[in-house]
Amino acid sequence: MHATVRAPAALGLPAREETKVVSRDAFLSAMRRAASPVSVITTNLGGKRMALTVSSFLSVSADPPLISVCVNRSSKMCEAMVKSGSFGVHVLSDDQAHVADMFAGRPRSGEAYDFSCVDWVHQGEAREPLMAGVAIAAECSVVSVTEAGSHNLFISEVRNLITNEKRPLLYWNRLYGFPAHAADVRHEN
Repeated sequence: MHATVRAPAALGLPAREETKVVSRDAFLSAMRRAASPVSVITTNLGGKRMALTVSSFLSVSADPPLISVCVNRSSKMCEAMVKSGSFGVHVLSDDQAHVADMFAGRPRSGEAYDFSCVDWVHQGEAREPLMAGVAIAAECSVVSVTEAGSHNLFISEVRNLITNEKRPLLYWNRLYGFPAHAADVRHEN
């Protein structure tokens, strides 16, 4: 695992003119317009399980199989992921909004971060348990960590993968939803 930070010139890109960046509020408003899968990342550090809901999961490469997630650098989860070097990423299914809320720290009932809100697939000693019933569950090993503004970008190799045919839960404009196939939508004339 290593950190990489490269300036545009180091990448062979032309120098940019100094321009004013958009405001934080304008940026957040625009990013609400982008739908993203709702994922929960998990890790275990020193016998303590941790989980956090994120919307920053992306596929990076198929050869080798790599994914990325971004986590706020000031969070305990970020520190734990760096130290453990491994984590699970779980793309929630369309019936798991309650799980997203649980690991975002705003449970609909009970205590926040309660791991009993979902079933787990235990993979054995020193392996990351994976959530059952999700659209995608992946056990990952950290390949690199890059500082990116207030967050760390984790690029990780997928070590184990569980999938099913459930639709993923999406987040758009502060609302949960799920994709619909054109054949699922009926138009009235």
